[in-house]
Amino acid sequence: MKRILLTSTSLVLAAGFASADVSFSGTAGIALIDDNGASVAQAATLGVVGTTTVPAVAPIAEVLASTRDGMFFESYYDLDVTATAETDNGISVKVGFDMGAGNKIDYDDDDKLEAQGASIGDADVAVSYGGWTLAVDQDGIDNLFDDSQQEDAKLSGAVMGWTVALTTQQEGVSSSSYKLGGTVGGVSVTLTGTDNDDNGGDASKVAVSYAMGALTLSASVEDESLADGSEDDSTVGIKYAMNDALSLSYTSIKPGSRTSDDFGDEWDAKVAYSAGGMSASFAWDEADATTVIAEYTLGNGATAFAAIHDKAGTASDLTAIGLNFAF
Repeated sequence: MKRILLTSTSLVLAAGFASADVSFSGTAGIALIDDNGASVAQAATLGVVGTTTVPAVAPIAEVLASTRDGMFFESYYDLDVTATAETDNGISVKVGFDMGAGNKIDYDDDDKLEAQGASIGDADVAVSYGGWTLAVDQDGIDNLFDDSQQEDAKLSGAVMGWTVALTTQQEGVSSSSYKLGGTVGGVSVTLTGTDNDDNGGDASKVAVSYAMGALTLSASVEDESLADGSEDDSTVGIKYAMNDALSLSYTSIKPGSRTSDDFGDEWDAKVAYSAGGMSASFAWDEADATTVIAEYTLGNGATAFAAIHDKAGTASDLTAIGLNFAF
């Protein structure tokens, strides 16, 4: 039974008048991590260890500190089950759920351990027709501006070559977000916004990019809800593909409320290489924070990785090596 569950890509089930394609997919992995105590602080703040909620906060940090002094091991799995069916008039219905356990290290984004335990009682249903999809998943859909906010429903599709997406939550404090993307005269334009950003107010962002052969130019302007404008960053960027394997990128940032700052006072730079099954990158910024990430595809869904984040002047360094497996 386990072999069928983990290796089958789809099953066809028939019952009465209905039939559905049922697919199984997921990821699993192990990692050896040194996050300089960040996971201890994270667990103490949330009051959880992995996916288990516990009443006392102080003992959590004490237990984790005793086991995570330096390098420690983590493992996880996340299994997704999806069933799809289509009616005679072309309406497609998809229902899915996922289950998991353990913690996955997010080494190429926010460097945090992400709990993989999800309730199989969550109802994730999507209905599609004529290129439009309505997805409903209570508190399971990311706000399109701030993905730390969760909403209940999402409508997505395309109009005259522009992609359109809207999300909403009606229960409790109502909220919504939008995203519009398209191309005008060779310039890619993306508009995103919400009435409930991380600060609880209206926010919007305009981002554009233009490719000229191996060179890509980009810019963005953000307007968030904090009265002091401290998060209203503006950016301009450039990316150059030296060849099929090597690329260079640089982004200059003007911080929001600090009007004395100019473009270039804050910046991010990155060198990336990818060839065959190997990819690697080296990134740094004006604060001398550096990030080195290497990944190697082993085949059959397995990828080995190593990441080193040295964040100068902070206690947020990360070292992680491990193996992820997709099935």
